Amino acid sequence: MEAYPGKAKVEGDAVAGDKIVHMGGPASRPQAPPRQLPLDIHGFSGRGDVLARLNTLAEENRHSLSPLIFAITGMPGVGKTTLAVHWAHLMADRFPDGNIFIDMQGYSDRASLSSREALGQVLRALNVPADRIPVDEGELTGLYRSQLAKKKILIVLDDAAGSQQVRPLLPGSPTCVVVVTSRDGLAGLVARGHARMVPLDLMPANEALELVRTVAGHERTDAEPEAATELVRICARLPLALSVAAANLATRPQQSVADAVATLANGNRLSNLAVGRDLDNAVGAAFDLSYRGLKPELGPTFRMLGLIEGPTFTSEAVGALCAVTPEAAQGMLNALEASNLVQAVSSGRYQLHDLLREYARGRAEAEDGHVIREAAFQRLATWYLTRAQQAGRFLDRYRRTIGQELAALTVDIEPSERARQLEWFNDEYRNLIELSRQTSELHWDDLTIGLADALYDFFELRRHGPENIAVHRLGLEAAERCGHIPAQFFMHHHLAVAYREMGRTREAFAAAEVACELSRQVRDRYGEGAVLDNIARIHLQVSDYRAALGVTRVALAIRHRIEDRHGEATTLDTMARVHQGLSEYQRAFERASDALEIRRQIGDQRGVAETLDNIAHIYYGWGRASPALDYARQALELRREIDDQHGEGETLAFMGHLYMWLGDHRQARDFVEHALLIRQSVSDRSGEGQALVYLSTIQRRLGDEGGAVRAGLEALDILQELGDRHGEAEALVNLSRSYRRLETYDRARVDAERALTISGSIGDRFGEAAALRALALVTRDCGDLNTARKCSTRSLRICRRIGNRRGEADSLDVLCKVFHRLGLLEKAYRTAVRSCAIAVEVSDGHGTVVTMLAMVEILRDKGDLHSAMSHMKEAMELIGHLSHKRQLKAWWLLAEICAEQGDHQAAERARAEALQLEKESVGQ
Repeated sequence: MEAYPGKAKVEGDAVAGDKIVHMGGPASRPQAPPRQLPLDIHGFSGRGDVLARLNTLAEENRHSLSPLIFAITGMPGVGKTTLAVHWAHLMADRFPDGNIFIDMQGYSDRASLSSREALGQVLRALNVPADRIPVDEGELTGLYRSQLAKKKILIVLDDAAGSQQVRPLLPGSPTCVVVVTSRDGLAGLVARGHARMVPLDLMPANEALELVRTVAGHERTDAEPEAATELVRICARLPLALSVAAANLATRPQQSVADAVATLANGNRLSNLAVGRDLDNAVGAAFDLSYRGLKPELGPTFRMLGLIEGPTFTSEAVGALCAVTPEAAQGMLNALEASNLVQAVSSGRYQLHDLLREYARGRAEAEDGHVIREAAFQRLATWYLTRAQQAGRFLDRYRRTIGQELAALTVDIEPSERARQLEWFNDEYRNLIELSRQTSELHWDDLTIGLADALYDFFELRRHGPENIAVHRLGLEAAERCGHIPAQFFMHHHLAVAYREMGRTREAFAAAEVACELSRQVRDRYGEGAVLDNIARIHLQVSDYRAALGVTRVALAIRHRIEDRHGEATTLDTMARVHQGLSEYQRAFERASDALEIRRQIGDQRGVAETLDNIAHIYYGWGRASPALDYARQALELRREIDDQHGEGETLAFMGHLYMWLGDHRQARDFVEHALLIRQSVSDRSGEGQALVYLSTIQRRLGDEGGAVRAGLEALDILQELGDRHGEAEALVNLSRSYRRLETYDRARVDAERALTISGSIGDRFGEAAALRALALVTRDCGDLNTARKCSTRSLRICRRIGNRRGEADSLDVLCKVFHRLGLLEKAYRTAVRSCAIAVEVSDGHGTVVTMLAMVEILRDKGDLHSAMSHMKEAMELIGHLSHKRQLKAWWLLAEICAEQGDHQAAERARAEALQLEKESVGQ
């Protein structure tokens, strides 16, 4: 690899001369609207009058200024959830922005969901980054309602404890519909929330009979009409009891309806469920009948299912719980589903109704000893831990885990296998979180610690920061309880990384300091090196480059000494980023090249992609577009190959910035907007701020100064909140340039001066030069030409010192315009020629044509119309690199020169083009 940047051949996306060859734009990864409704009930029966009323109310509310809120109330087992889900499926097509289903757990054996937790779930479903979700409930509600504004979304809040729990979840948008189900009367919701009450009572006798006929079979029940009617009576017309009893009949073709009725009437009506209205016998009898009729091997399985508190389970998990093979467990689940004792929620995944979970747990407590129940749950927890550890090795094979020596896999990981393990985590991480809470409550400390460690790689890759922090806090409590110092180190270190990635740098520093002290206490050099690298990255995040550089030197020495090749490459990459921040590009390039060599030797694909992206940024710092785009393209291909969404968003954003530099502004905007969606979806707050800075620049180049200011201000808010001084300065420079275009000169000057102060304080000479150019442009427009000349000259010196050729061209461009204003036309022209030559050299299409137009104006004012027209023709060939407004300015300039030359026909043609552009501008 070359020690100093030169022209590099680019495959796919390339720069050939001054022409851009595209790779085709970003791969489509749209953010799909949430579709969270559970499966609809097959063969739903009855409730025709209620469904008709719901439809009528929904139709009447179409032109209302308030959202439609349904409060479906009734006793347990009356079918509230089934009805709500069925109606929601019927209405789903009317809500193109999605549907949301939240189990409020109001009357479950688990703690009811707080309004804050529910709001967080909905916001995450709406792709709001986790680190943007506030803590204060009032702020949560405000953000929630803002997200739902003007969207057509159907929200089902199931099993609410009462009005107070769901009131914060009521949207303000009339385009939304909310369905709340509750055992509570929800009178407060009706009084204050204007909800439409839909009380659900026992099924009418005819509908109850039809339900039995649908589930048990028409021929069978029609052959015994009196017995079927009695079955409806003895089940008290309660849908849950009817479904269970009818399903029990369906699975026993040899049993008559009359026999089932006799068993129900005479059997032991045990019930641990308090369902009110004297229906406990009906529910209990139905459950008891179905339970007692199970085959001998199914009873223990059903009882053990009551121990699972996660939302869903699979045959593999049930196999571990019951000490049978997954195939045997699947057969048991099929039989239990046929008896209506478990419900399939998706392919291969099942759940228990809350009442059935309570019933199963009650039967287990009555029939199975404590030792049996504990052994079953321990098998489940151990299986989940082992499975998560195995899957985690496919996500980061280089990370040392608790109790294991560093032992990277020696074989290459198949992308398809890695994707399969990622999918497993996606399906199971909620169960793993719930399992962590259960093991923590039981003080099973080794399991709690192990689960946190096993979840770390998935949560870190997918940027599930809050979840990562939650399980690691439980792990830390467990480690402290049992005095496990190495585990305490891991928990603090992982917390520090999660805090850093969420932009919570103060907490990140605190956790990292404790982790560092613990690593030294147990003389863990590997751990110390990892912590120091993370501390350097925290310093880097707040633009404290000098502190970061000092820490990386210590970390690199440790990792080299213990022969941690992966860690050494990671720290070299960190060091390269620090040198970039200090505009020391040659040193940055050397460190990154060393990192890339190691990462390729050890086969670290994710690391290779990170370093390639890093090198692309270094070439950008040098002002060389072609190799920067080449390295960025290679990084993007790798990141897509390994499904690194966070990395993909990072590289897409930067490639958009490069396309803007090359003058392809619309391609640039497509890349950056797509990157912004990805970075928001993976909760990359820092990356979101950077993408918004890029978007602000692109909007300005396209002539949308208002959009540029909006994006710039949003970026500034994020980056200031994160303490990212480098990013803050970048945002301020972009805002200064946008405000200057809007002729808001005071604000433009203040922002440029603030950016200059920040860049100087953190040692960012690249940023300092950019701020000086912004300040030079403002002061030139305000007539302060002496200051403008000094600023542009200082910027030019800095760019030459750090080897930033593109920055040198930009500085010369600004300086030539200052000389022009000063009347130093010959000096202005010579400066413009130098600027244009460098811009062509570094493939800066936009910069080339902008400087050419400046040259044309200088030559015109010198009276050299022939040379002015010659340059004008060259510029018009490159006009596509310009924004709409700059193109308009170019056509008017051409018209003026043609008129001054006496070529009135050409002048009229140029004016016609300009007028057409103005017309298009008004149309836009």
